[in-house]
Amino acid sequence: MSMLGEALRRYSFWFVDALCGSKVKKYLLDMEKKMQGEFDTPCDDLEKLLNHAVNTTEFYGKFKDYSSINDFPVITKKRVKEKYGQFISSVYKNKKLHEVKTSGSTEERFTMLQDKQKRKRVIAEMLYFLKQFGVYPGYRYIDAKIWFEDNRRTKLAQMVRNMRMFDCSSLSDASLEQLYGMLRKGQGLKCLTGYATFLSSIAQYFDKQGYSPDMFDVKLVVSGAERLEPAAKALLKKVFGCPVVSRYANNENGFLGQQDLDSENFVMNTAHYYFETLKLDSDDPAPPGEPSRLLLTDIYNRAMPLIRYDTGDIVIVKTSGKHDAKKMILTEISGRQDEIIYDVRGNKICPHFVALKFRAYDRLPQFQLIQESLEEFTLNLEGAGDLYRDEDFIKTVKELVGSTAVVKIEHVDKIPHLSSGKLKKIICKVDRFEGRS
Repeated sequence: MSMLGEALRRYSFWFVDALCGSKVKKYLLDMEKKMQGEFDTPCDDLEKLLNHAVNTTEFYGKFKDYSSINDFPVITKKRVKEKYGQFISSVYKNKKLHEVKTSGSTEERFTMLQDKQKRKRVIAEMLYFLKQFGVYPGYRYIDAKIWFEDNRRTKLAQMVRNMRMFDCSSLSDASLEQLYGMLRKGQGLKCLTGYATFLSSIAQYFDKQGYSPDMFDVKLVVSGAERLEPAAKALLKKVFGCPVVSRYANNENGFLGQQDLDSENFVMNTAHYYFETLKLDSDDPAPPGEPSRLLLTDIYNRAMPLIRYDTGDIVIVKTSGKHDAKKMILTEISGRQDEIIYDVRGNKICPHFVALKFRAYDRLPQFQLIQESLEEFTLNLEGAGDLYRDEDFIKTVKELVGSTAVVKIEHVDKIPHLSSGKLKKIICKVDRFEGRS
């Protein structure tokens, strides 16, 4: 019956798409073709987007004489919020647009506007990345996150999306048993998505209870907002017996990339986005292999064009493949720019290096490093118990920031999450002018 239901839902999905001009199918095929090509080949659609932006938006109107994309300024979420109306295309100001509310994890929350074609491309992106692991339209899935008024789905919306909500506000034993009841074999749930911190907690509880792959129908686990650490990924594979991957996405644009099977690297969606990497301290291009700021230009959102949009993420990039099969690869998504800390001399330390140091503690559920001043640090540890010695953690922090640092260890039952549900692992309270620019 489950397979019949999946087939009916898949047929219904493509039937409705056909009635609407088969746009999603067209964009999916287009994306598949482009993802096989060379990512840095000049794109006619990118030029069309730039021309559209300079001719129909107030913000970009002053750049009509551009000669390349480098003539456009780098913009941030804060800049878009301040000049909001200037980014909306005059062609779409009186049309019905899809509203997407950003999570506000950087305290720069705003509503992104997407036209119908962009929205269908986002659906195509999702289908493309799921298809890599044999998950197709019609498969039912659970989305595990903190649900609140702005993101909660109605029962009808859940039915249309073939999804069920699981609220991670409380990961009590009773709550996790409820999740097991939703996921257990025979319920037809084939995919589990959620934040890395929640998925890790779910895996630890299920493993402790002795749950095993034969007890589930799950075919894929996806971390949708944060990178899963290797230890958490291995435990999820043990429990569910299926591929486990991290996906790189944001609310304002869509699905930016996803890990390949058995890889920690992210293959980027160069079919729909033009990516650039810049140095941390300037707008100069960053060489491959070093931590850099990730910029994107959303090629297909014509309602509210974003050109050279600083995602706020720090990444490490390389290329993979040869000739016409080159791909843009992120070897690390290592935190955000506001998570840069300083050593005791005021030199910047990228979140990437903090993450590498703490991967040695692969049995530690969670940590949070807070820089109170140039020489004072607080390390919050969740579930450390008798797994590791406090002295080892103090040594690790001092190796990162300097031997004169004062490190305070705090053992906590639960590290608070942001309102979006994400866990901020690094917090810097030092003004950037105290450290060196």
